[in-house]
Amino acid sequence: MKFKLEDAHKFGWKGLDGWAYNSKDDFASASAAYFEVDGSHGKCKTHSSDRVYLVLEGEGEFIINDKVIEVEQSDVIIVPKNTPYDYSGKMKLFLVHTPAYMPEDDVKLE
Repeated sequence: MKFKLEDAHKFGWKGLDGWAYNSKDDFASASAAYFEVDGSHGKCKTHSSDRVYLVLEGEGEFIINDKVIEVEQSDVIIVPKNTPYDYSGKMKLFLVHTPAYMPEDDVKLE
């Protein structure tokens, strides 16, 4: 299967622009997204999928279970499901959810 950024679904909020390459309807086992962050994601957790982030550019920090982790280009961060987390900085990130992202399973914690 191939997904292109130009066909991705755009979304975002203050400090974050994102593009979802695919959804669970396209491929239930995994989904991928690209983010440009200039601020904070917002503290949350998900009940359904583990998340794997690759820092493509920039630097920032992830806060996972209240532990601050500094990140920079080429770092990979894995956030297990049901784990509270947030991230902030000025970064470009690539994200893989496994299984695929299900918005109804996200819980905002702020």
